[in-house]
Amino acid sequence: MYPMSKTDKLKFFIYIKDYFDRLRLELKSEETIKSYRFALNNFRKFLKEKHGKSVDKINFSFVSVDIVRDYLFWIVSEGGSLNTRNLRLMALKGYIGFCAEKNIELAPLEIKLSKVKIKAVLPKTSNWLSKEQVKLILEQPSQSKIGIRDRFIMLFLFSTGVRLSELLNIKTSDLHLNSDYPSVKVIGKGQKARRIPLPADLIDNLVHFQDLFDNDADDYIFSTTIKGVKDKMSPDNVQRICLKYGKSARKIDSTIPEKVTPHLFRHSYAAQMYRLGISLPELAKLLGHVDLNSIEIYAETDDAMVNKAISNIANKNHNNNWKRLSEDEKLKIMGLK
Repeated sequence: MYPMSKTDKLKFFIYIKDYFDRLRLELKSEETIKSYRFALNNFRKFLKEKHGKSVDKINFSFVSVDIVRDYLFWIVSEGGSLNTRNLRLMALKGYIGFCAEKNIELAPLEIKLSKVKIKAVLPKTSNWLSKEQVKLILEQPSQSKIGIRDRFIMLFLFSTGVRLSELLNIKTSDLHLNSDYPSVKVIGKGQKARRIPLPADLIDNLVHFQDLFDNDADDYIFSTTIKGVKDKMSPDNVQRICLKYGKSARKIDSTIPEKVTPHLFRHSYAAQMYRLGISLPELAKLLGHVDLNSIEIYAETDDAMVNKAISNIANKNHNNNWKRLSEDEKLKIMGLK
């Protein structure tokens, strides 16, 4: 067993007052300092909501690169823009870089965090569909055989998060329904196979779909027959289906993107899974990603008071007076509010 590092129990916000003092000297802009304080508070809020960590329970040993990536994904999943995600990341990098200057043992964290990249900010578009929007789109196809097929294609995309190429290569034999955990096997990039769980409502629709189309084990689930030849459906056909019903639904709900695509359903699946509590590593496996980067965007106090409070936080035997303070009171003392 390796000996415990001196930083293993070092509180994450121990250098926050010194950091803001440095910013005042370098930036001389209270508005900028306010935005950095807000950003670091936002990270604290995430750790509280997602991991149950109060401000004085957050150690540097807990703040890993995976935690930061999870935080960045959380920002976007809560409706934040890529620009917001980038600003929050820059604030974290700035603070942790400052901490590494104070304590050389934090340099590895700074180096690892430097590899988390700023995302390119493209013209604003909707990153995913809400459940209500998906429901509206699924209501657009008719009850004809083709309409039921089109609806099931979109439902399958939303319920599994598969890529378009993966969808079209699924055969009936890839479905595993007679087990405790029904799933579908898909072949992703690099010919890597993975299994994706199938929710109950999708299975109900799948049974109805199979009754209508009566595919053999070696048949592609989604196929077309041209001049008597049955083969897998073309990507253009699936793109057309998503676009057609997306436009129809947009006449009712103008917040639905102008172009609904198979990849938009994939994004929507990812957002849904994350909101249900699936961790980023688990989500990466479901989506067939190797790199987590792919999924992924307050008041001054007396110096002596802050230094004393921070020292108490760092000491595992800090006094009961600190323990009795509310989270809000702790934040004010530390300079985070």
